[in-house]
Amino acid sequence: MRNHTPIIALLCLGLASCGGRDSGPIRASGTIEAVSVDVAAKTGGQIVRYAVEEGSEVRAGDPLAEIDHSTLDLQLRQAGAGVELARAQLDNDRADSRRAETLFASGSATAKQRDDALARLRASQARFNQARAAADLVRKQIADCRVASPTAGTVTTRAYEPGETVGPGATLATVTRLDRMELVIYVTALELARVKLGQQAAVSVDAFRDRTFPGTVVRISPQAEFTPKNVQTREDRVKQVFGVKIAVDNPGRELKPGLPADAVIRP
Repeated sequence: MRNHTPIIALLCLGLASCGGRDSGPIRASGTIEAVSVDVAAKTGGQIVRYAVEEGSEVRAGDPLAEIDHSTLDLQLRQAGAGVELARAQLDNDRADSRRAETLFASGSATAKQRDDALARLRASQARFNQARAAADLVRKQIADCRVASPTAGTVTTRAYEPGETVGPGATLATVTRLDRMELVIYVTALELARVKLGQQAAVSVDAFRDRTFPGTVVRISPQAEFTPKNVQTREDRVKQVFGVKIAVDNPGRELKPGLPADAVIRP
């Protein structure tokens, strides 16, 4: 019987070396991106003021711009008068309905008189509700003229100047979060099994060779895709890979959108 010990030893050595590679760090490159929000006008009109300049720091809810609502203010006054008129009619018809009910109970009014009074009350209630809804709609339109930032960040673009007229949906400003960047890298199917949400990563850029920036895996693509065209070699461009998004802390604002970066994910 032949001694297979040397062969088995070689196989074990090979498997161990392969296992070592599979358990090692994952290295990939990508481009630093910033999370930006284009803040649009919900209503059209003339911009009466901007509350920010490019470079301004804002918090969620801070005002960005205001669109002229002088015509809407007049419409709100008109709608308010309509509400008061409808309320007065409603109060009058409610009193009439109570009197008609009392007279019917004592035999001094017919059922038709009672029912007619109740029908007038219901109609008045409907007109009152309609008037209130009309006033609420105008209030909403006025509120839409005051544009606030939906998120904290830095105003990186102010698209217009006060006095210019914009349409509904026009982007008034762009708010960018610069203290937290994103890096999308692509890993192979074999590497994917070793990537988990919340996993820590180290990100480096050429401009700061002596340091790394801490990152966290926040998204793993559920579907395979082909490597982006900006990958250097043709062989790599035709490979199917999975996108992995890494959130990168950037408290000092050293990282800038568009910088090429390298990431190391350690299992």
